[in-house]
Amino acid sequence: MKKSSFLFIAAFILACIQNSYAQNIVELPYKPLDKEFLSFTKTLKEVNETNYQESIDLCMEALDQFQDMNIRNNLIYWELSFHYASLNQYDSCFEILKYGQDEGLFYYTRTGDRVFPPYLKELEKLDGYETFMAKNNELMDAANQHKTYEFMVQLPTDYNENETYPLMFNMHGGIGNIPNSQYKYLSEKLKNEFIVAYTQGDVFAGSFSRAYDFENWEDPVVQIYQQVISKYPVDTTQIILAGPSAGGYRSLILGLNNSIPAKGLLLSFAVYPRDSDSTLFINAAERGLKVALLCGENDWAIQQQKKLGYYLDQYGIRNRFVVFPEEGHGFPENWPYYLDTSVDFILSDDE
Repeated sequence: MKKSSFLFIAAFILACIQNSYAQNIVELPYKPLDKEFLSFTKTLKEVNETNYQESIDLCMEALDQFQDMNIRNNLIYWELSFHYASLNQYDSCFEILKYGQDEGLFYYTRTGDRVFPPYLKELEKLDGYETFMAKNNELMDAANQHKTYEFMVQLPTDYNENETYPLMFNMHGGIGNIPNSQYKYLSEKLKNEFIVAYTQGDVFAGSFSRAYDFENWEDPVVQIYQQVISKYPVDTTQIILAGPSAGGYRSLILGLNNSIPAKGLLLSFAVYPRDSDSTLFINAAERGLKVALLCGENDWAIQQQKKLGYYLDQYGIRNRFVVFPEEGHGFPENWPYYLDTSVDFILSDDE
């Protein structure tokens, strides 16, 4: 009788935990990327290589054109503030950040030995810095009072609910968001042939800089996967887990643990901070898990990535390990080609 009561209580607690996670998961309506902004980013990328002042002028004009707050955050924080700082125009850098803050934006910052953004120490010298940072922290704290994991599903062109489709399940890196993941995973193959689930973490590190809970990320992410396959016609034998940096690490953990039954992992400059049990690699190889591991030769994590590649070979996991010359911790110029060919490698049935 005591054993039955214990099992009942344990099952009840587990159900409560799962229900709690489900209540903190929200599916966002599908929103395609702004085509005009995509065109603008291509132009801006070319100008950034040669003329920061011209980039500033273009971004200021774009602020008059685009009202989407994620786009405005990109322009104000990730473009303008960094360009002003590159030209040592720290007063202008500070002013544009305060302008965004007046619109309700708050920014990802880091102090101590790993200061970010790098220009932060220069802003500390300016009048109003402490007030600015206090408001930044206040806005961040308010946002984190209501934490939710969020996901968005992209259905393929000519979608037919009576057919099943492969699923790419995407997790951003250490900080990120869904629109940024959409931009990084632009692909005609994904657009036409896949259901794509984009996820973002529950922690606000900035207005549009999300992070997954450091310790308790796995169960909510699995819950998102379960919601996706229960609602959409996914071929559960054709699951690819994907993500850059820490998103690659999470994909690896979910795949090795078989928490999500993946056919393959698409790991872009994945971090591999600690070794996993060899049994997990052996079992994954027996299940037929395949891995595409794509890295830059100048990545600060390249030694860890080489070690991971060695383990994949050692334990018999079929893999595609590509190291891009002169690339760091980021995507290469011809990334869409490697994205599509890695997908083909993972889904191919050849032995």
